[in-house]
Amino acid sequence: MTLRSLLSPAHRRYAHRWLLLIPFIWQVGGTPLVNTAAVRVFSLPLPMLWQMCGILVASATIGFVFARDERIEADDEPDSFSEPSDEAKPS
Repeated sequence: MTLRSLLSPAHRRYAHRWLLLIPFIWQVGGTPLVNTAAVRVFSLPLPMLWQMCGILVASATIGFVFARDERIEADDEPDSFSEPSDEAKPS
């Protein structure tokens, strides 16, 4: 039995939120790797460039998750223009 089969369809729709771990892993997991490097890129120390790239990665990830959530929630809302309500129907 897989993890995907254990999740209900409602939970699977929001599985993309796991992507929000990427910025955390970027900072916590990757920083020790670049802290020991003595490389300079564009005359910046590598750890500083790593942090600046982390800001871009975090912003892109959060933007993607936000857009995906908006699309999912827009699909859940009933289409109010598809069928006139009882009050709007001619008698």
